[in-house]
Amino acid sequence: MKEITLRVSRYDPLVDAGPHFEEYTVQVNEGARVLHALHAVHDDHDPSLAYRYCCGSGQCGSCAVRVNGTPVLACMEEARDGMTVEPLDLPVLKDLTVDMGPVIAKIARICPAPGAELPTKEEIEAIKPLRDCIECLSCVSACPALQVTEFAGPTVLRQEMRLALDPRDSVDRIDDAIEKGLFYCTTCRRCLEVCPKEINIPGKAIEKLREIANRRGLTLPRHQEVAQLVQDTGRSVAWTQTTFLEQVPEVIEPDGPVRGEVGFFVGCMF
Repeated sequence: MKEITLRVSRYDPLVDAGPHFEEYTVQVNEGARVLHALHAVHDDHDPSLAYRYCCGSGQCGSCAVRVNGTPVLACMEEARDGMTVEPLDLPVLKDLTVDMGPVIAKIARICPAPGAELPTKEEIEAIKPLRDCIECLSCVSACPALQVTEFAGPTVLRQEMRLALDPRDSVDRIDDAIEKGLFYCTTCRRCLEVCPKEINIPGKAIEKLREIANRRGLTLPRHQEVAQLVQDTGRSVAWTQTTFLEQVPEVIEPDGPVRGEVGFFVGCMF
């Protein structure tokens, strides 16, 4: 057994004006997970602590929380002394439980519309990585684009691509993906960093959907302008003014006595 101290975010919207932290010292076994520490807080200190859990083996996604600011599965993350446990960056119901309903509803509305064609083995292999999602919503909590845009979220676009790859699905998923903010994603890959199943949503879903959209000419107008500029001039940025190198002479005479030689690296010419 070992003793650890952890800070836990507490908030009951029916009672509290806002979230606050409570500190607890608990006894846990060596190798204990965050979930075990929360059990100890609940059993030994405060039975009113609210948190979700189910399988305890990283398969259901119920117990996702933030530990020291990073979304993790509480049942898989090792409990460490001094850690801070907070809810995901979603509307808080109480303490560490959040309202997953709106995001889950978005995923549920992306329903397959089966056609007659069966997938090949190769097509099934392409779909498999996108089917591993356990809907813990860690990616949604970590996504910076969701904080400032109408982006539907990484796992919603993952579901769109999962069905787009399936030949049995007869719905055109590209227009739907664009409406859900396909081009709001910054491909920062934060969702991949926190995904317990290591699903490469930026590479396997979002960029693939953008590739299909681009082939159809459905990219954003500014993106089309840059692509056309590259085609026409070989440059991604247009000349807008005289460059610094054009404003100065090729050789600048020294001011005062020469004391040495200095090489000036001009850097990128764009």
